[in-house]
Amino acid sequence: MKHVKPTGTFAAEAVLTHMKAAGIDVLFANGGTDFPSIIEAFARQSETGLKMPEPLVIPHEGVAVGMAHGYYLMTGKPAGVIVHVNVGLANSVMGLINARSENVPIMMFSGRTPITEAGRFGSRSSPIHWGQEMFDQAGMVREVVKWDYELRYPEQAGLVIDRAMSIAMSEPRGPVYLSLPREALAEGAEIETGQRSTATPTTYGPADPALVAEAADLLARAKNPLVICQSPELAPDFEPLASFIDRFALPTVEMWATRLALPSDHPMMIGRDSTQVLKEADVVLVINAAVPWISDHTAPAEGAKIIAIGPDPQHGRVPIRSFPIDIALAGGTNKTIEALAAAMAERVPAGETFSERREKWAKVKAAQAEAAAKRAGIGNGSPMTPAYVSRCICDIMDEKTTVVNELGIDPSVMEFKHPKSFFSTPLSGGLGFGMTAALGAQLADRGRQVIATVGDGSYMFANPVACHQTATALKLPLLTIVFNNGIWNAVRRSTLYMYPDGSAATANIMPITALDPAPDYAAVAGAHGAHAERVETGADLPAALERALAATKGGRQAMLEVMVSY
Repeated sequence: MKHVKPTGTFAAEAVLTHMKAAGIDVLFANGGTDFPSIIEAFARQSETGLKMPEPLVIPHEGVAVGMAHGYYLMTGKPAGVIVHVNVGLANSVMGLINARSENVPIMMFSGRTPITEAGRFGSRSSPIHWGQEMFDQAGMVREVVKWDYELRYPEQAGLVIDRAMSIAMSEPRGPVYLSLPREALAEGAEIETGQRSTATPTTYGPADPALVAEAADLLARAKNPLVICQSPELAPDFEPLASFIDRFALPTVEMWATRLALPSDHPMMIGRDSTQVLKEADVVLVINAAVPWISDHTAPAEGAKIIAIGPDPQHGRVPIRSFPIDIALAGGTNKTIEALAAAMAERVPAGETFSERREKWAKVKAAQAEAAAKRAGIGNGSPMTPAYVSRCICDIMDEKTTVVNELGIDPSVMEFKHPKSFFSTPLSGGLGFGMTAALGAQLADRGRQVIATVGDGSYMFANPVACHQTATALKLPLLTIVFNNGIWNAVRRSTLYMYPDGSAATANIMPITALDPAPDYAAVAGAHGAHAERVETGADLPAALERALAATKGGRQAMLEVMVSY
């Protein structure tokens, strides 16, 4: 049967123009044999004049998804990712798990092996088109996306893109997935000039006023309140949370924080561990925290009241989660905080300053600072301590620095002063996040100094060759700092926790944890034109950091391999 090539515009162009109209400015692309129509659409864009996202070639799918994650953290806007059928989608799954854990919207696309064996423009033309077919390709990602669909007809292009965007950006946000069969992309399609998106995400106002009033009553009467926050709403500053916390002197813990809730110097920011302070609290306000404490380690005091805030305070996608909640304030996070602050103001006298509470926590904060300074000041030997390295990194940071951390730094010895100065590993723990998300953050703001801090194992998982190649190709002056302790330390710590007196604890080499022999990490980066050094002694680190910064300020990526203890 003769293959008939459509004339005029075609479905791939419709898909891409609707992406742009819906607000997708960047498309991270890792191509395959399902892409001819996508490639043709971009190639003839100068002829058609159609507006489309900027396509960026990313040589590994995990890097592409991680970059979309980091791009969103910096901009608040979703990016698109397009990969090759089932095999490319398989490489994307871990990044999507991370995104879903953090409610990060990503518009995920992949091709689908041609449906027809012959007779259509776009039918199968390679042995892989049989080898890659699955009964349910979307099944690989269905549990970690909010919505999935397959494009059936070209006239659906605008409808499905707008539907995908509406769901991705509705609270709680998250990734969505659309598969694109090769034949469907190649079919003719009419494209209207001046495309407009009809995407309408669902947003939430403040929680139920009656429940807000009940929560305000509890907090206003509390003698030992505590706030636990893991992932605040993305915002250009720390408001309204910082003012709310300050006005009512509410001590706040950033428990396993993936984003900053408060600047480090906020008087009521009291650290990153709720284990001890939780036992003293009589009212606990939990803000967007899937894991406010570890139940096997600690628990709220008997009779303590728990208030939870967020678009999904029950975290319904977690199958087993039994943290107690007395009042669930379901609504927009910041709008609910504003409503709670207003309700508290009606219950707390204007002249009440909570001076005793402020004095108590000021002493705690001062003791923490003294302990952190001591810890950071004694680890400058060979190998260095993570605390010492972290403090040295802090010394080179300014208001235009962002740290993307994955099992590297010790945040307790550092100072973060703006919301974009620190992002950390999602609770899903998919390794490779740090460097890939940092690349996306750097792309989103080229004028900002982005620093990826990763362990040696995390660096391997990030597909560093693909990361460094991407940094070179896109001219991203990322600084990557590899904390090399020669071990999967998270695995080691978990084993010691369960078997503190076991055989593994006394073994010369704990099984399934060692990363020996270590490659020459600096050589890996150097092969891509990066400024790269290995730093073995703490005394040499400050100067090495300055040299690395000089390289990035000149537009060149840099990498330091830093030898640390565990």
